[in-house]
Amino acid sequence: MNVWKLTAAGNLVKTEEDLVPEEGKRRVRVTKVYVNPQDAALCYGKRKVKYPLVPGRFATGVISDDGSPRFPKGSRVLLHSYLPAEDTGTQKRTFLEDDFRILGRTCDGFLRDFVYAGEDEMTLLPESVNDEKALLLYCIALAQATVDTLCAKRGEHIAVIGADLLGLFVSRLLIYRQAAPILIDSRRDRLDFARARGVYYTSPADGGLMELVGTVTGGRLADGAVFVTDSGAEDISLAVTICAQDKHIALCGSGENTLPLDLAGILKKRLALHGVSDGTENLEIAINLIANKSIDLSAFRFLTFPADRTPLLLKELADEPDRPVDEICLINML
Repeated sequence: MNVWKLTAAGNLVKTEEDLVPEEGKRRVRVTKVYVNPQDAALCYGKRKVKYPLVPGRFATGVISDDGSPRFPKGSRVLLHSYLPAEDTGTQKRTFLEDDFRILGRTCDGFLRDFVYAGEDEMTLLPESVNDEKALLLYCIALAQATVDTLCAKRGEHIAVIGADLLGLFVSRLLIYRQAAPILIDSRRDRLDFARARGVYYTSPADGGLMELVGTVTGGRLADGAVFVTDSGAEDISLAVTICAQDKHIALCGSGENTLPLDLAGILKKRLALHGVSDGTENLEIAINLIANKSIDLSAFRFLTFPADRTPLLLKELADEPDRPVDEICLINML
C-alpha cells in the first residue's frame, strides 16, 4: 500500500509498505484526510515530533473486510484521532508519559491507503453526513466540549478569543445555547465571515474592545472566556482582563503553543482555568448537530486535492498560514 511518511522536517516521501493485520481490528480503506496549517507546521519542523512519522490527524474511511453486524463491510466511518496510550503491562508508566496518542502527531496517522482499527476506534457515519462534513466533526466535538466546560447559561456574554474554525464553532454553539458570544480576533476577514454567519458581536483586539464589552453587557465584564490556542491569538491575558470575578476560562486547542499566564490577574479575580484538547466523547453529538443543521457548514469551501499533491499542499499551507477561514483542504486518498 502507499504510505506518505515524514522522514525529516520538510521531507514527506511516498513509500510502499505491507499492511500487517492486527488481531481484533478491522481493515479500513482511508478515503479522505483533512489537513490544515497545524499539520503543515508539524511537517516543516515547527512542532517537535519523532521521525519517521505518517502525518494526517483527521480521516474518513470505508470498512473493507467482513466483520461484525455493527460495522458491516462497506460502512463509512470517521477514524478516531485520539486513542488511549498503549500499555504492554511489562513496564511501569512514568508521570511524564501521555495517557493518550494523537494520530498524525505523536504516532502514525492516516496519510496511507489502509489502516487497521478497532471498532471502538472509529465512529459510524450516517448517510446525512458526507465525508467532507465528517472531517470537521472533531473540531465541532471539541467546540462542544469547550462550551460544556464553561456551563454557559442563557443570556450570558462569553468572550471567544480567536476566530479560527474552532472559535467559529464555539461561537455558534454558544448561540445555540442562547448565550451571547463576543468574538475577538486580529483578522478582519475572519470577523467579517463570522458576522455573515450570525455571530452578532465581533471586535478586533484593540483599544475599543472593552468599550464594546461594556456596551454589550450593560457595563459589566464578560461571564466567561474561551481562548483558542491554535488561532494565532497571542495575548492570553486578554481573557483574564475581560472576565468578571469568579468566572471560568477555557483554553482549547492542541496545547502545543507556549503562552504566558497572568497569574496575578487570575488569583485576584479568583478565575478557574480549564484545558480542553479532546472532544472524542462528543462525536455523536457533533453528528447530530450537523444532521439537524444546528451547525451550518454550507458557507465553507471544501477543496479536494489528489494524494500526490500532498507535499505541495502542505508547503503552501506552511507558507500561507493565514488562508481564509472558510477554506477546508482535503486529500483524496482513493
